[in-house]
Amino acid sequence: MLYCLDGVTFDAQPTNLHEVDRTSGQDWAEKPLLGAAPRFEATGTAAALIRMQGRIFPRMFGAGGLAGLQAMAQSSSPHMLIRGDGAVIGWHAVRFFRERHSYLDGDGLGRVIEFDIDLVATPNGPGAGAMQSMLLSLFA
Repeated sequence: MLYCLDGVTFDAQPTNLHEVDRTSGQDWAEKPLLGAAPRFEATGTAAALIRMQGRIFPRMFGAGGLAGLQAMAQSSSPHMLIRGDGAVIGWHAVRFFRERHSYLDGDGLGRVIEFDIDLVATPNGPGAGAMQSMLLSLFA
């Protein structure tokens, strides 16, 4: 396993990741000054951003977690992100999900589907009730 975003596991196949970018920093407020260069005041930690890029080869391995990723993009809830070595990255919301189909077959499905997922860190995960129903659904 390379990464796991809730129920979607990224591995060598079928849902492959080939690049992960992480961005973090500080937010700054610009304060213009008359006759001088503006000053900047730190306003806190900026939201951490993660971009994941991958490829799916549906003819060889099936569509993998593509439907799950599309559903996450439509939901308004945060999802737990875990790296393959077991490190918990934390709760992240899907800001954007892009997919590109290339080498289209007769049905319009790409033989290669490339995707990008843009995640933003959220301070809190779902509430206790949502967590309880999520855990109970695992045993149903």
